[in-house]
Amino acid sequence: MESPVSELQDINVLRKTPRVLVFASGKSGVGKSSLVANLAAAMAARGAAVCIIDADTGLSNTATLLGLRPAFGLEQVAGGGKTLAEAIVKTHEGVAVLPGAQSLLATPVAADQRANLERSVRELEGQYDYFFIDLPAVLTDKVLQFVEAAKYAFLLVSADPAALTDGFSLLKALNGRSYRGSLRVVVNQAADYPAATETYRRFAAVSEKCLKQKVEYGGFVVRDENVPKAVALQMTVIDLAANSPASRCLFSLADNIVKHIGSDREAPGLADYWRRLLDAEPTLPAAEAAETDAVAEPPFTFRGAARGPSLPAGCDSPQRLLADIKSQALDQPALEQFAGAFVEAYCEQFGTFPAAFKALFYRWLETENYAAPRLLELAATLDALYAMRHQTPMYSLSEAVARLVAQVQGQPEQHRDAIEQLRAAYRQAYQRDVFDAEQALLAGIGSDDFNEQRFEELLQNLRDAFQVRFKRPYQSQHELLLNSTVEALNTMAVDQQNLQEEIAMLMHDVQLLGSRREKLLAAIKTVQDNALPFVSPAQLDR
Repeated sequence: MESPVSELQDINVLRKTPRVLVFASGKSGVGKSSLVANLAAAMAARGAAVCIIDADTGLSNTATLLGLRPAFGLEQVAGGGKTLAEAIVKTHEGVAVLPGAQSLLATPVAADQRANLERSVRELEGQYDYFFIDLPAVLTDKVLQFVEAAKYAFLLVSADPAALTDGFSLLKALNGRSYRGSLRVVVNQAADYPAATETYRRFAAVSEKCLKQKVEYGGFVVRDENVPKAVALQMTVIDLAANSPASRCLFSLADNIVKHIGSDREAPGLADYWRRLLDAEPTLPAAEAAETDAVAEPPFTFRGAARGPSLPAGCDSPQRLLADIKSQALDQPALEQFAGAFVEAYCEQFGTFPAAFKALFYRWLETENYAAPRLLELAATLDALYAMRHQTPMYSLSEAVARLVAQVQGQPEQHRDAIEQLRAAYRQAYQRDVFDAEQALLAGIGSDDFNEQRFEELLQNLRDAFQVRFKRPYQSQHELLLNSTVEALNTMAVDQQNLQEEIAMLMHDVQLLGSRREKLLAAIKTVQDNALPFVSPAQLDR
């Protein structure tokens, strides 16, 4: 069986246009932006070139989650002041992020901006295999247009009843607009696979019963403690713990995208998607864009009713509006949309937020029962915003270290875990360890509390580690020299023994020669004395 990587490469060779995937959710806090960032990293690990177009107006923007610091965005590209190369930022895995698409949600696009966008999109399209569009968790006409323009959309939900209700509201709005694309439901922050399938089953059952619409199952990502850790470190969970439960779910989701979406050769590319998106509303001349922004109709209605005439400009209009809101039994989603549109209109009119907004913001932080991962994302985003505004981190390096040390004070396991995470991040960034192991070992031996017993234990551990690594017992240079000397002496002893045996054999042969010589001389003398016939030495020997 071919691996997902080879399958992905084969698909990329065959197709000519990238795939556009839109990610939406009906409620903030379900981890949509985090999932988009981590899924892009998983796709990059599978060999795909991925670009995230960040259109989320929430605090948890994708660039912040990936530890990136973009200086410009799509708004400056549309205005012609910056190029795509200046606006796009990339992670070390090659995941690209194009921030600033939120501006397209707020105001109509002028003719000159549209020309710049279309030119930039054509330039961008050939550089990537997949485009992920991260949408805000609000229900507006513009958000629905972003989804409608895409052939493939992912709706993120969780087991939270509020998340399911808001997700159903988004699905209902798309159904009312006759959305014809492929919408897949992804269950995030699930306890396990059975819980994820049960959440999907409940959501799909309500959809089929109330809307007569079937939704596909897109996958799930399990709840994993490594995800908030990665958010705090501003890195992907794929980098932090590639074999963690959440990472395995993300890789599985990436493989499904490759298999079922990457093989679609007829899917429209980014240029077609952008054209449908911009054609959803009339293009305004550049000179009229600013005037139209101020009077653009807010993208919401109460209970589906048509928008009535504008309120009179009298001083009691706000009071009457407030009284009308209090006197009517309005749906919470509709009222939330109105509140958001009201604040946006106020900012456009006066160039600033209402004075009471700061107090409301603090009150919101205090009263909302947010889970720890959401608060971590908020803190990381505020840190990134401070750095972008003032070109310096919110906390100095010494302050950050002091805060970290104070946080793990009295918790040795957490302290050690924090050090290991920092070491892992350092190795990932610079391909070497932050510590010199030899110097650290010598420094430890030189400490006052390091006694002879600990040295012997350390020495034995080093010997054991050497044997495991090199498959032989450790021997010092002196031990090696001594062993070599002993082997040489043993060899010399064997040679000496062999030489002595050879000498003994030679002496025996010499004795035999002497005996034969004596016999020969005696035979010669006998012949001479007695005139006897000569007898050969061989006969004498017999």
